[in-house]
Amino acid sequence: MTNSQEQIIAFCCRHSARRAADRATLEGLALPGAVRLVNVPCSGRISMELILKALEDGAPGVLVLGCHPGACHHLYGSDRARERVTAVRQRLQEAGLNPARVAFASLGPDNAADLARLLADFVESSWVLTPLASEP
Repeated sequence: MTNSQEQIIAFCCRHSARRAADRATLEGLALPGAVRLVNVPCSGRISMELILKALEDGAPGVLVLGCHPGACHHLYGSDRARERVTAVRQRLQEAGLNPARVAFASLGPDNAADLARLLADFVESSWVLTPLASEP
């Protein structure tokens, strides 16, 4: 297991991505140990500041995982989360940092295999990145 400061943080909507993660476990699908799943009431509750704080604290990447468009339990939470992730990516780009460190994805509660694949792909792409503190 990696140090928690070196883990990718995945903020998971409890109505979609968290349920997909639970289902993945029940189905025996492997989820990467390099990812720390953080259960949240809605992906729309994740602020830009929280995403940036996770990076500042040493996470090599941050995923925000919400509901599919039109399926948000809180109506527009996923839309807000997607907008915030886009804004964070723009800020990283403007600061000369790799915006690929942060991503948004939508999942349904039955998308266990999709979640496992998404997490593995994100780990593969961001794990090679150095901690934010070592970028120029």
